[in-house]
Amino acid sequence: MNAQARTDRLGIQSLFKKLGRSDWYKYTLLIETLVIFTVLQLMTSGTFLTTRNLSNLLMQGATCSIIAITMVMVIVTCNADLAAGSIVGCLGTVAAVLQVKIGLGSGATIAITLVVGILAGAWHGYWIAYRRLPAFLVTLSGQLLFKGVTLLIGQGNTIGPMSKSFTLFGHDYLPSLGNNENFHLLSLIITLVLLALYFIVSVRGRQARKNSGLDVGAGWKYWIKTAAVMGVCFAIASIMIFYRGFTYAVVILLVMAGVFHFVITSTAFGRAVFAIGGNREAARLSGINIARTELIIYILHGFATAVAAIVFLGRIGQATAAAGTAFEFTAITGCIVGGTSIRGGEGNVFGAIMGTMLMAGLDNGMSLLNLGAEYQYIIKGIVLLLAVAIDVASKEKKV
Repeated sequence: MNAQARTDRLGIQSLFKKLGRSDWYKYTLLIETLVIFTVLQLMTSGTFLTTRNLSNLLMQGATCSIIAITMVMVIVTCNADLAAGSIVGCLGTVAAVLQVKIGLGSGATIAITLVVGILAGAWHGYWIAYRRLPAFLVTLSGQLLFKGVTLLIGQGNTIGPMSKSFTLFGHDYLPSLGNNENFHLLSLIITLVLLALYFIVSVRGRQARKNSGLDVGAGWKYWIKTAAVMGVCFAIASIMIFYRGFTYAVVILLVMAGVFHFVITSTAFGRAVFAIGGNREAARLSGINIARTELIIYILHGFATAVAAIVFLGRIGQATAAAGTAFEFTAITGCIVGGTSIRGGEGNVFGAIMGTMLMAGLDNGMSLLNLGAEYQYIIKGIVLLLAVAIDVASKEKKV
């Protein structure tokens, strides 16, 4: 074998080794989604992927997806939140008491609920950021604390029903511009506008990186990826377009996702978040106020959790003592499945939303199959373990 042949052979081997070690993990979310959804479709005899069920799935998954939007920042900075579900239940009870027992209107109830959510986030943030207590223990104590407050305020009773102006945030659909029941024109317009904005922002971002001398990769890869993302987004939106349209919950989710994606990727605060997660000491030496940044993260997370509580209460129409149970598990697992690293420094909002929707789809499918709670817990535990294992393996392959 001559020198050129050996060089070519080594180059090919190097290419395959690189693909095997650094690229495979990027597609795990897509692979997992296809496998799980295909299995559920077969096991439910075609019920799972019907338009009606997928529309309900998006509505049901909106609550934990909203929590996951800011849970990304928490995990990126190597922190944790085990109290999100308890806070959702507590805030739901607060809102129900304010409206049903005290008689406040929907506007005042929502405003107070958001303020209480922000205060709950600030409570956790203070102990974690300024008192330097472990986030795991602080939020675990918060889980117990807010569960106790829920029982104290609601006395273990179901409180409801909420007013129609409040419940529209949880399960009502946007009004249609036409009379066709099988085609929602307003949702189509919203979808096209959002896709156009994504395309413009994506192209400008790539050009800005190129002008800065950064590596932007091959052009054909970028265009294929962009077309694939837009195609998948349109396919998902079509589920709603050709059914009853977008719900208010989905619109809230999309707006919050867009805002926080911009905050994380295009602001100094977002860069500080990833810097802290990547190397805390280097971030401190570069002048980043770590304590203030972490406090703001938990305040924003408290706000997002309050929004999730409003959406969830609007969907079920009444507050219960068990509301919000294990929501933090779904949000955390969704973040990890969606590419947020438990080792910090890496994560994105839209990946977290897709991962959380995958977990919601798993819940939905198991409910359609009438699986017992014991089997559902076992399956969810296995999924979380596999997600963590894949995250750790991907980091080792990068090294």
